[in-house]
Amino acid sequence: MVRSRLLDIILPPRCGGCRIVGSWLCDRCLSRIRRLEEPLCRRCGAEVESARVGCGCRQRLRSLTRLRSAAAYEGPVELALQRFKYHGWRRLAEPLALLMAERLVVEGLAASWAVAVPLHSSRLRQRGFNQSELLADELCRRLALTKPPGNLVRTRATPPQVGHDRRWRLANVHDAFEWQGGPLEGRSILLIDDVTTTGATLEACAAALRSAGSGPVMGVSVARVTV
Repeated sequence: MVRSRLLDIILPPRCGGCRIVGSWLCDRCLSRIRRLEEPLCRRCGAEVESARVGCGCRQRLRSLTRLRSAAAYEGPVELALQRFKYHGWRRLAEPLALLMAERLVVEGLAASWAVAVPLHSSRLRQRGFNQSELLADELCRRLALTKPPGNLVRTRATPPQVGHDRRWRLANVHDAFEWQGGPLEGRSILLIDDVTTTGATLEACAAALRSAGSGPVMGVSVARVTV
């Protein structure tokens, strides 16, 4: 924490949305972030026309108990996530995780353990960090969560999901994850990612965790791609 403050003095924070100096996510950009609004699908958190009407996600999200995102993937949060993920603005993990924490508190969601969606080792070497892991670390710090004894791993490299339809995404990540570690003992797990589109990656991760003996798996992301 002291090191972070020293870095902020030497290299002042710059907003991930508009790049103005002063904070990692300025008040103006925070005010422009569109939070997802009710009614939401009870299971996957997509915006729907009526609280009585789901979005049909139950057929494809069988392992994921619930999914929520803090904001729509547009405007300042989209720019901030791109700088965080692709340009190495790692300090954005703190304000982005705060958005997720606020959503979880509003929803009243809690879990025994927190797990980040993993990168394949080749992608991790290329990028140098796992953005979901940084978000998970911040959420654990803010919500007093702990991580289970072991690791969720991506067992094979998969092509990027961007630009493909729902069916292709589900097939692409099917059986691509595995739990390596101690028994999960039926404990509830919060599964953390940066961006959600169809929920295919989170569903594949949840399937691996449930196969390893976990209890309910709830997914949370900073933002959701909306149609």
